Amino acid sequence: MPSDPLTPSKRQRYSPWAMTAIVTALLALLFEGSLPPLTIAAALFALLGLRQIRREPDRYTGRAFCWIAIALALILAILTAMLEPAVP
Repeated sequence: MPSDPLTPSKRQRYSPWAMTAIVTALLALLFEGSLPPLTIAAALFALLGLRQIRREPDRYTGRAFCWIAIALALILAILTAMLEPAVP
């Protein structure tokens, strides 16, 4: 009897890095970009997620989460730079 193609060992699941990236990006959004290391961490986690998905596409998914996390990090960085006063 052939095995089911969607058995638990063969089923795609979200990349842990992608999930970490989107959660970190949402936390950075919650803090309104006041913690730049959190924003940078979200972008780095997203890049690691994209790398993991590219290396094992049959095992992991979550590319959209990674790109959303990168977009949120960029938007927060731009808004933070625009709204913070310049240091004399």
